[in-house]
Order: sequence, then structure tokens, then C-alpha cells
Amino acid sequence: MATIQEALAVAVQQHQHGQLAMAARIYGRILALDPAHSDALHLMALIIRRGGQPQAALRMMHRALLLAPDIAELRLNLGNLLRELGLGAATSYRSAIALRPDLATPQESLGGLLRAQGRLTDAEGVYRRAIHLNPAGTEGHNGLANVLQERNILDGAVAAYRRSLAIDPAHIATCNNLGIALRGLERPAAAMAWHRRAVMLDPTFAAGHTSFGLSLQEQGRLEAAAQAHVRAIAADPAFAGGYANHANARLNQNRADEAITGFRRAILVDPASPDAHRNLGMALLVAGRFDEGWREYEWRLRCKDAPTHATLSKPRWTGEPLDGRRILLHGEQGLGDALQFCRYVPMVAARGGRVILGLPAALERVMAGLPGVERFVSGQLSTDAFDLHLPMLSLGEVFRTQMDSIPHRVPYLSAEPELVSRWGDRLAGLSGLKVGIVWAGSPTHGNDRNRSIGLAPFARLAAIPGVSLVSIQKGPTEGQAADPPGGFPLLNLSPDIRDFADTAAIMAGLDLVVCVDTSVAHLAGALGVPVWVLVPFAPDWRWMLDRQDSPWYPTMRLFRQTRPGHWQEPLGQLEHALREHTAHSTHSRTGPSDMPILAPVSWGELLDKITILDIKAERIADADKLANVRREREALMAVAAQADTKRPDVAVLIDDLRAVNTTLWVVEDEIRDCERAKDFGLRFVELARQVYHTNDRRAALKRDLNRLLGSELVEEKSYQAY
Repeated sequence: MATIQEALAVAVQQHQHGQLAMAARIYGRILALDPAHSDALHLMALIIRRGGQPQAALRMMHRALLLAPDIAELRLNLGNLLRELGLGAATSYRSAIALRPDLATPQESLGGLLRAQGRLTDAEGVYRRAIHLNPAGTEGHNGLANVLQERNILDGAVAAYRRSLAIDPAHIATCNNLGIALRGLERPAAAMAWHRRAVMLDPTFAAGHTSFGLSLQEQGRLEAAAQAHVRAIAADPAFAGGYANHANARLNQNRADEAITGFRRAILVDPASPDAHRNLGMALLVAGRFDEGWREYEWRLRCKDAPTHATLSKPRWTGEPLDGRRILLHGEQGLGDALQFCRYVPMVAARGGRVILGLPAALERVMAGLPGVERFVSGQLSTDAFDLHLPMLSLGEVFRTQMDSIPHRVPYLSAEPELVSRWGDRLAGLSGLKVGIVWAGSPTHGNDRNRSIGLAPFARLAAIPGVSLVSIQKGPTEGQAADPPGGFPLLNLSPDIRDFADTAAIMAGLDLVVCVDTSVAHLAGALGVPVWVLVPFAPDWRWMLDRQDSPWYPTMRLFRQTRPGHWQEPLGQLEHALREHTAHSTHSRTGPSDMPILAPVSWGELLDKITILDIKAERIADADKLANVRREREALMAVAAQADTKRPDVAVLIDDLRAVNTTLWVVEDEIRDCERAKDFGLRFVELARQVYHTNDRRAALKRDLNRLLGSELVEEKSYQAY
């Protein structure tokens, strides 16, 4: 008859060969004879765990631990089980290390736990100790490589992956991860070779197929990329990443409907995937489906790259009346996003909010005149300083913005008159059409290689008669303006631009801005300046698809790539449009007709004219007409800045005057409708009477403004009483 130890040896052999049922029977017999046999309890717990009963396994391991507290392997496996259950495992791993400091495996397990907790520096140290103990173990090298990759130390990660592959050349996951690291180092050919090797080693390796697809995608081979993701899905129909990456490939092909379907499938597999939800949101927004798009886009705040202040301790605002509470609206992505979404600030203030803007300092001066802002902060702000908060890109969702309800009135930002005058002196020597140019965005932007084009392509615009180019480029590439390719004429203002307030003031003296998709495009749009934007084939969601205008910016015109990476066609279209625009521009004239007409008027008359221009800027859609409106308004605003128009009593009268002029605009439209219909009945008579009643109210408001502002000129009226 076999002894218990002999039976245990047989059971362990069966266990190691995968004969779990046989091993479990033997462990059970041993425990029937000796319920306190710690090894049998430990090993039986491992089989029960694999059988899907982790709680039963945990109870059995705790019994074994009471009997044999000094067995390192037992504490290691207990730690693994606790980690699987989402319970604290670090103590068990550290106990195993203390019992067997010569073992690498507990170090590797602790490193994996620390990495999962985001403690990457600690994890790196633990993995290095594991490698020191077992230089021939692949897990230590792979773990270290993974940590270095997550810390963006990609050269170190590549070296660690290569050391692992030198030990085990057929380690599929390592081949794939090495390819991912090489992609991060922008070595696409080498990356593709390792992804290809991974799927050759195992054609059913879904992650390898989708990584191969991402390599193809980065090289612009979008259809081949989509097919690689299809192979990933075929290999593993439950692989959410395969569906999501296939959807991304389709979105990059501007096939938004297919992308939306793909993201929905990814979410069915993994309902909690923040990236799939966020990308679904962007696909819906680019397709103009704002209602669901905003809702899904909120998942961006749960993604790994979400800003830390997305989850502040104070409550998020959901749109309810604010009743004087302080609300922090904070930026979360690029400067362009802040410039686009600050249009909502007056709407937040109108709901009773005391608005604090938390944005980079570069935006402070240009937003100084934004209505509704109580305070601007560019650094840390104590949570005691505000009552609620909201990321700025969530304002679209809070206000339930639809295509037909975008707050598109421009300008909603303005340039400082003093700066306008100062920069105007620099522009005064230019003749013809003054065109500001920007050829690159921030190099840290994820899509910068697809949107930035460099200065050289603008030489064709400099060759157009009657065009003067002005560099307003900022950032690492602004130095190109000091020596334009081929020496084409270019006024270089870039070195003296401090922030967006300077850029805005320069734009006030320009006739047109031509730029790539960057923050300058948003600034020009917010100022109501005519702006032409070069948009890459797969656009950012806000530019939507298949349209030359932007519902966000009435003075914007879009010139789109029709093929990824090919700028020749949109540049040719832009050049042709600029030649036509120059040919019809009054700026080609010289002589006295170019001089502004200067005539003294009362303050009331001046402010009345500005309110009418405000209404025109809101209601006129034609870009050329809007440019003229903007130019006239800027000139009048520069004069109006000399008066104290921000005084509460004056501001109220200006708002009343704007409302009166809006009423007149509507009344005159209705009168024209009657005229067109040849309907001169009671409605026509009532409208005609409303004109002179409203004009009397308008005259009274102008008189009150003249009195409050001490105008030397006073407009007089003389009508018979009615």
C-alpha cells in the first residue's frame, strides 16, 4: 500500500501533465486520511481555482497557510488568487519574497501588481531584481519592457523585449509588443516585421493581427489595415479591440456609418470600454449626429489620457440654474478647443453663474473681454474657490447643442484696440490683400503629421499679384519664416507675438487668414475674421465631412484633402480661390478711395451703428459680406473703446438699443414679405405703424446714451405728434 507521500508524488505528476481530475481524486483521498495535510490543501486549492471556484479555493489556501505559514510558494499562489479576486495581494507577495529572497517568481508577480496599480517606478525596481535573480527568465524581461513602454522609455523597452526574445524567440506576445514599441519610435518597417512574425507564429493571435493593422494604418494603407482588423475579429470574435480598431480604420477612410457600426460592436463585447465609447462619440459628431454624439463623447473623461482635473471633488454642473454659484469651466485638450467652446461662457453666466475660466495663460488676454467671465486662472485653484465645475467640451452636451442650435454668432472674442493700433503700424507698409499664414500646429498633437505642411507650399500664394503674406506662425517651426524657401516675400511677425492677444490684434489688420487645422483657425473664427483652413483627409470631428463651410464659424471656408497625405489638390483650389478673391477685392485699388472716411458723430449714433453691425454679423451668411461687416465693426469699436461703455447704466442702454434694432430688422423683413405677396392689409398697416413707434424708442435710447456719455454732438429729431 502506497504511503501518503508516494500518493502525493503521483498526484503532483498527474497535475503537472494536465490530468487535473485524476490529481484531484488523489488529493481528496489524502485529505480524507489527513485533513491537515498542507501540501494537499494547497495543491487541491489550485485545481479548484482553475475549476472556477475561487472563493472555495481561497478558503482552502487559508487553511493550508495556518498549517504551513513558512512556505513561500503557498504565499505566492495565495497572492495570485487574491489578485484575481481584486483583493490585496501585495502582503502575500512580500511575505513570499521574505521567505525566499532567491526566488524570481514572487518578484515578477509583485512587479505585475505594482504595474497594474500604476506604480511604474516601483514596478521597474522589482522587475530588475527579478532579472538579477533569474537572467534567463522571460517574464522578468517582458515585465520590465512593459513598464518602460508605459513610461514612454521606448528605447529601454525595445532593448528589454530583445533580451526576452533572445531567450525565447517564439514568444508571440513579446514579438507583438516589440512591434508596438518600435511604432512608438516611428520605425514602421521594423515594427511591421515583428507584427508579421507574431501572426506567422500563431495565425489565431488576434492582438497580433490588429497590431499589424495599426502599422498599416500608420503608413496610410487604410484598406489593408481594415482587412487585418477583420482577420483579428475572425480569430477571436470576442476581441473588442479588433472591432474598435476596424472602426477606427473606417473612420480614417471617412466611412462614418461603418465606423459607428464597428464601435457599437466593440461596446457590445466590452460595454465599459471608454475608448470605444469616446471614439463612437467622435464618429457620431463628425457625421453631424450631435444628440448621441455628445453623450458618447463624455466617455473621453474616463480614458487614460483624460486630464486629472476631469474628476474634481466638487460637483459637475448639469445645466440647472446656478443662482449666483461659482462655476469653474476648465480646458482639457488643446488651445483650439478652449477658443471654440468659450462661446458658451455668456450662456453659462445667463443661467446665473459666476464663471471662473481655468485655461493656459496664453489665452488670458484674448479672453479678457469675453462677457460673463468673473475670473481667469491659469494655475492651480483651491476647490474652496468654486462651487461646481465642468470641462469646457462638455458644454455641448449640457446645452443639448444640435446642428441648428450651435451658438455661431461671431465675433465672440475681440482684439484690444491699443494692440490693433500698434500692430497696424507694422502692417501699414503692405499693399494689396494682407494674408496671414500658419503652416504647422503643435508637434505634440496626435495628428500633427497629417495636418502640418511646412512653409514651402505657401510660396505659390506669395506669387499671386496683389497678395502680401504675413507670418503669424508660433511654435518650433516659426523659424522657417526668417528664410522662406526660394526667398519669397514674407512679413515675419512671429518673433514678436507673445500670446493670442497679439495674434488677434494682427488679425484685425488682415484681410484673410490661411492656416492648417490648428488653434489659429479657431481664433480667427471666434474673431469673425475670414479664414481658410486646410483640412486633412480624415478630419477632426468638428470639421465634419463633405462640406466647405463650418457651422461653428460663419467666416470660415474649408479646403479638404481628397486623398490622405496629398495636399496638392486643396492647395491648388485655395490658390485659385485666392486669385479670384484678389481680382475682385477693392484692396487692389490705390489712391484717395482707399482712405477711410472720418466724420464726427454722437456717441449714441456710433453705438447704434455698432449694434446694427452686431445683428448683421449674426444674420448674414455670405463670407465676403461678413468680412466687410467685421472690418467696419472693428473700425467703429476702436473708436467706441474711448467711451466707458462697460458702465452698468450704459451697458443696459446698449443692450436695449440692440434689442430695438433687432425688432426693426424683423419688422422690415415682414414688410418685405407683405410687399412680395402684394398684401397691404391690416398686417401691413400694423407693421408700418410699428416702424415709427420703434424708431422713436430707438431715438430716445440714443439721447439717453449721449447724456450719460457726455456727447458734445446730439442728434435732434422733429416729428409731428401722434
